Amino acid sequence: MAYATADDYTLYGNGSIPADMLERELQRASDQVDSLTYNRIVACGVDNLTPFQRANVAKAICQQADFMFQYGNYLNTPLTGYSAGSVSLSFKAVEGAGGIQTTEAVTGLLRATGLANRRL
Repeated sequence: MAYATADDYTLYGNGSIPADMLERELQRASDQVDSLTYNRIVACGVDNLTPFQRANVAKAICQQADFMFQYGNYLNTPLTGYSAGSVSLSFKAVEGAGGIQTTEAVTGLLRATGLANRRL
């Protein structure tokens, strides 16, 4: 079960994911957030998180779902950059725990909860 709902996505997502794909993308993002948080949500249970933690986790999942939906095809390629003449393109993604590609916004939301700290 995903840690974020379609209602959460309406509040925190950018709306780029079609409704028929939303549940799958939120579940995939939830799995990635589990890796980024060292499975601490699995261990304690989402219902045992504080309201602040639950809100930040939902925001992070919606943003991760948007990020993966928009850039997922590019993240899985073996190229890290592309040049053609004077045009150069590179992709900057943050790599979190478990090698998950994400954004600084997602890692910032999770770091604020204390769930992404290696020391816990």
